[in-house]
Amino acid sequence: MERARRRVREAERHLGGGRRRVEETTYYRRHRVSRDAPVEWRGVSLRVQGDALAEVVYEKSEEGIAKISINRPEKRNAFTPRTIVELICCLEDAKEDGKVAAIIVTGVGTSAFCSGGDQLVREVGGYVGKDGVPRLNFLDLQVVLRRIPKPIVAMVAGHAVGGGHIIHMLCDLTISADNAIYGQTGPKVGSFDAGWGCSVMARLVGPKRAKEMWFLCKLYTAEEAYEMGLVNKVVPLDELEKETVYWCRQMLANSPLALSILKASMNAVDDGHAGVQQLGGFATKMFYSHEQGLEGLTAFKEKRKPDFEQFRK
Repeated sequence: MERARRRVREAERHLGGGRRRVEETTYYRRHRVSRDAPVEWRGVSLRVQGDALAEVVYEKSEEGIAKISINRPEKRNAFTPRTIVELICCLEDAKEDGKVAAIIVTGVGTSAFCSGGDQLVREVGGYVGKDGVPRLNFLDLQVVLRRIPKPIVAMVAGHAVGGGHIIHMLCDLTISADNAIYGQTGPKVGSFDAGWGCSVMARLVGPKRAKEMWFLCKLYTAEEAYEMGLVNKVVPLDELEKETVYWCRQMLANSPLALSILKASMNAVDDGHAGVQQLGGFATKMFYSHEQGLEGLTAFKEKRKPDFEQFRK
């Protein structure tokens, strides 16, 4: 934290002898958003595979924020195959809702964001749901978190360990309460994530620290996580939702298309052909709105040859 404070002090000195703060600039005043205005959540009812939500709470605000909470506090918000299915359905709903511009992922209660997969339902071949089929649909959730073209913010209180630690890393931003605990526990219970759970972690904290986290199964405080670049900000527990909503409000004031393309661009380098495909999809969508794309479509509908020569400059 001290290094971060020094950077802030140095920035303030460059802005006028340490007296003129960033918050006093014209740019900041013009683009200021409310930090203190209360947020009003309304519950969203979804049916998943014919049943109501049971392991996830889904809420939205009128200003365009969706909040998705794992609702198994008695299990430290450990997930089952059903939890994952409900999370994916809520995320897909938020994706398709044109009024939603930012998504919060969190856990009910203050003792755990998510403690990973519920080991009591893990059997040979994966995690077993009510249908008796072993699954590892956690990988499907990872893909959805990466591919949804809207910013996703992890709001972390308490333990974010194992699969819960991976969920927060795959979110675009993480706001952490000061009581949060981070780390991987898989090798202690005969599990690991050799995909994004390794590659994204290594990109966030560096290969040496990532190997330390996986090989030693150490747990880290919120301040330690901030120092190594795992989280964006640490705040007191009672200010966690207020700060997370404030970050979302700042993103609501920005171009949604720009944020979507930025997310896809930053993910593309790690996501291979799939990442390039998503980024290319945004380019195609933009071209459809461009005058050259419209000329091609109009010419087809009017059964004439398109005039692209007019665009050669």
